[in-house]
Formats: sequence, structure tokens, C-alpha cells
Amino acid sequence: MMRSLIALVAACGLLAAAPVSAAEPGQTVINSNYGSLTVAAIFQTLFGARFDGSDFDRSGPAGTPDGTINDFDDVFLNNHYDFQLQRARIILKGNLLSPNLTYAFQGDATLPEFVLDAKMSYIIPEAEGISTAITVGRTLPPFTLILPRLVSRLDAINYPLYLFLAQGGARQPFSPLNNTGRMVGLFVTQKLTPMFQLDIGVFNGFQRNPDLTRLTFSNFADENDPKDFFVRAQVKPIEGLLFAADFWAGFPASVDSDGDFFALSATDPTLENNTNYFAVFEAEFTMIEGLKIMGEFAYTHQTTRTMDAATGARSEATTDGIGGWFHAGYLFKDLLGAGADFEFIARLDYWDADMDNDDNDSLRVTVGPHFFLEGLHSQIRLNYLFNAAQTPLTPTDDGFDDQRHELWLQAVVEI
Repeated sequence: MMRSLIALVAACGLLAAAPVSAAEPGQTVINSNYGSLTVAAIFQTLFGARFDGSDFDRSGPAGTPDGTINDFDDVFLNNHYDFQLQRARIILKGNLLSPNLTYAFQGDATLPEFVLDAKMSYIIPEAEGISTAITVGRTLPPFTLILPRLVSRLDAINYPLYLFLAQGGARQPFSPLNNTGRMVGLFVTQKLTPMFQLDIGVFNGFQRNPDLTRLTFSNFADENDPKDFFVRAQVKPIEGLLFAADFWAGFPASVDSDGDFFALSATDPTLENNTNYFAVFEAEFTMIEGLKIMGEFAYTHQTTRTMDAATGARSEATTDGIGGWFHAGYLFKDLLGAGADFEFIARLDYWDADMDNDDNDSLRVTVGPHFFLEGLHSQIRLNYLFNAAQTPLTPTDDGFDDQRHELWLQAVVEI
């Protein structure tokens, strides 16, 4: 655990930069007394190249170490190169009957389920800078600095390492372990003062069993009677400075359950659901034009419950993990011409999935230039990623010996 804390503290010196805030994308095509409709689109293509930086006997033809180092050791995990249409999203948003009643839909043609977000909000204005908004539907909860952002406005091509690995390696940002991906529910956003905002919500949580209609694990259904809860508090003491804290309490169905409450015996009303707690602390500094300093620290506590079908014996296993990410960079305004900006970013990510395990820490360094040819509407991003992880392949060595180099080239069009 001490080594984990030292590695995380070492990350704290990094800074970040990103383009100055800009208006949301989209063109209004309907604006009447009955409501409005704005249409937006985001297209992203990606080229990825991965190179193994270590000589390990990872696996042979049978999937287990075979005593030799050859091409089988690089299959899937390491050396490969691919093009992909990363995202093709359409966004419909507007208001109905009243400016305070809003709706938003987002779909992605690259995904089999297509539907990402479908939500409605009602805003109750109370005073200057003070309001209450009630949102229902399917969406990404406003959890952490990153998840609520448009994918065309991330500060790097990749999502933070701790979000990805804390999710069990699923498609980003979807979280089967910590339940912080898209889901159906209700949340309330209260702007209590112009400086302080509170978000609180309840959601259906992780859907363990597949949706046989859509052939996905996409959280459209609800098999979680305990439900999931989150709260986020955000304060802006002065313009350009933000602090926030998030907490998620998730109760996904365990492998041996159907997601309901049950009693193992008359004296044991234990949930058959797993328990996942996720706390995140964030800071963002944007007081200097072009410079953004930001980062997050995360802590997870997970309890996995299983039950022996033959004997009924129950067992529990708990895991504690920590992680974080920090950026460094600067935006050079109009460097490439009027409206054409250049940005260079660097980010350090860290994740320790199990602080009691001395062989599972991961580090990643991301650096690269971003070119904004027409502001945020036309972007080219080039990121180099250096990945280093501890590995059980060297059980007597706690060094970050398992290394991989990645080169990502992304083109973005935002309409």
C-alpha cells in the first residue's frame, strides 16, 4: 500500500491544458411556441498501433506459458495495428412547451444497441445563479470530471486509466464493477448558490444478465432491487477554480443471485448483491488563459459475495483499490492561423486495483499534440501512450516490467 501511495503522490506534479470552453455543438432546426429541436453530430475515426515493450513468455498455442518467447506471446495483448470508426453519434436536444422542460437523445451507429442517452429534465429557477433541475431517463450520471463530457471534448483521446481498469476493462466508459456507466434513473441537480452545486441520484445499476433482445449488457433493464445511489458536491470558490467530491454506492447482482433481497436463514438477512463503493476527489484550475490544471484521486472498496449451490455456504471477498490521473499541457491560441489552435498535453495515470496485492499496479504516460483546425469542430489528435504494469510473470520482482507502447491517431468532426 505504501508503494501505491508513493506512486500516486509522485503523479501529483502534473498539469493540464485544454481548449477554452465553447458553445455546445448543433444547429437549431425547429424553434416554435411548442418547443425546439437542435441536431448535432460527432464523428471520430481512430488508428491504433501497439508494440510489446517486454520479452515475456505470456502464452503458447494452448494459452499457457510454453517456455519459449515467440509471436504467440504478442497475440491480442500487444503487437497489432488497426483502423476503426470509433464513434458516429447523433444528438437531438431541445425543449418542449416551456424553456424549462428540456430533452436530449444521443445514439451511436457503431454500437449494436444504438441508443445511448434518452432523458428529460425540468429546471426550476429560483434566483440568479440558483436553480433545481430534475432529470429522468437513461444517461451518464454527472460523476467525476470526465464522464459527463462530450467524447469530442475529452482532454486526451483515451479515458483515464483508473476509470477503465476499475471497470474491469470493459468498453469505456462503462463500469460493470463500479456502476458508473450509462444507466436508467433519476437525479437532482441543485445549484444552491452561484458557487456551490449538489447532485444526488438513484439508478438501476449494473445489469449482470444480458439483454437478450438487444444482445448487450447495456443497462436498459433493472435487476437490482437495492438500486445504486450517488452524490456529488462541487464548489467554485472563485472563477477558474473548482473542487468536487463524488461518492457512488453500487449493489450489483452477484454471480449467484438474480438481484433481489433474500435471507440465507431466519437470522441472516444478508444481501445476495455485491457491494461497490467508489469515492473520487477532483480539482480543476483554469484561471490562466490556455492553461488548465486538473486531476482526480479515486478510492474503491468492493465486496464480492458468492454462495455454494450444493451446501449453501456463503463467502465474501473484499478488495480496496486506489488510482488517479493528472495532466500537463498548454493551448496555443491561433498558432496555426485564425481559429486554428495547437495544444500539447501530457498525462500520468495510475491504478492499483488491490492494495493488498503487490503485483498489480499500472502506470500510463500519455503525451501528444492536438490540432484544432476549425476550433472544436475539426480536430486531429496524436497521442503516444507508454504503459507499464507489474506482472505475476515476474513474481519476485515488484518493478513495472510489463511494458507496452501505443500510438493513437484520431480525427474528430463535431457538427
